[in-house]
Amino acid sequence: MSMVMFEVGAAVLGACVGSFLNVVIHRLPQEDPAQRSLGGRSRCPHCGKQIRFYDNLPVLGYLLLRGKARCCKQRISKRYPLVELLTALLFYFAALQHRFGEPVFASGIDWNNTFAVAFDSAFLAFLVASTFIDWDHRILPDALNYPMAIVGSTLVPMTVFGYAGSISKELTPGMDSLLASLFGLVVGCGLTWGVRVVGKVLFRKEAMGFGDVKFMAAIGAFLGWKGALLTFFLGCVVGAVGGSIKLIVTRDSYVPFGPYLALGALLTLFAQQSIFTFLFQTWPEWQRSSASATLLMVCLALVCIILLVVVVRRGRGHGRH
Repeated sequence: MSMVMFEVGAAVLGACVGSFLNVVIHRLPQEDPAQRSLGGRSRCPHCGKQIRFYDNLPVLGYLLLRGKARCCKQRISKRYPLVELLTALLFYFAALQHRFGEPVFASGIDWNNTFAVAFDSAFLAFLVASTFIDWDHRILPDALNYPMAIVGSTLVPMTVFGYAGSISKELTPGMDSLLASLFGLVVGCGLTWGVRVVGKVLFRKEAMGFGDVKFMAAIGAFLGWKGALLTFFLGCVVGAVGGSIKLIVTRDSYVPFGPYLALGALLTLFAQQSIFTFLFQTWPEWQRSSASATLLMVCLALVCIILLVVVVRRGRGHGRH
């Protein structure tokens, strides 16, 4: 029962944090320093009036107002309850991933797991805010990247979660985790920087923004070098598919990479071991044992080539207009 209470409490906390993230997403990209401040009462984005505290309740406030602002009756964006629900769901899964022994709230509480949930939640909040800011404004702000890189490379190893993997068994657990986290930061930053440089040489334009480099550094600091590599791989795969669909449907060739990297980091956080098992054990074993594996790979390659041709032609056609 206490475990259920903890998980529900994590979801409620997530909804409240999601309400704050809406403020971060709206204010942080603003050019005016006064509007960029995260302090002060929330105001209606339409008329500028202060929002009453009971109208600002996560999700519930939106439902009670039936999606319209009390002050000016303008429609409230569905983005606000969506961010709150998404953050609540992610916090719930973070608590679910670190199940404690009973009883949760007794003096024998597992503080290592408690801090693990706290840092998972902070990391997830970082991913949510960065995703929506990059999607709307095409930036990944330093005000989020730098603090998370510091937290990932200094505070997380202190709890010895083992997220970042291991460098050497001869080191103490804390030092091993610290070095693994710092190595993850360097790998995440270096990998993205390398792609940025190569892309600029080959295509004569930036293939990846500098914000993506710092974003991956923060992710690597938290997830370690293996997590950074897996995040980048998953981000590229999902980004290629999502970007292709976006280009075909909207003819907009710009692909914000931050949201796809965030999705890759999310999958890595919750399913890293399962993904590695599939990629390096299940998939190779199936290829060796199945006669149809080669045919399937050829078909997938042909589909990718056709999709690439369609995307390139659409992009060129859009460029002539």
